Amino acid sequence: MSAVTTESAAITLTLSGEERSLLLNFLGQKFRDKQIEEHRTDAIEYRQYVRHEEDVVKGLLDKLRRA
Repeated sequence: MSAVTTESAAITLTLSGEERSLLLNFLGQKFRDKQIEEHRTDAIEYRQYVRHEEDVVKGLLDKLRRA
């Protein structure tokens, strides 16, 4: 797999408490799914891709929890 490059752009997103909670739940489930997928993946390149996605989701969770 080739490396993924993305440009960073700052955005501001205003969420209600209910929306924030729902988004945290969605991201938490996605993170757990990625951990399971990584564990079950044998292909090294795909495992690296899954780890990258896992890191991105974890970063989003961390940012949202701090907000």
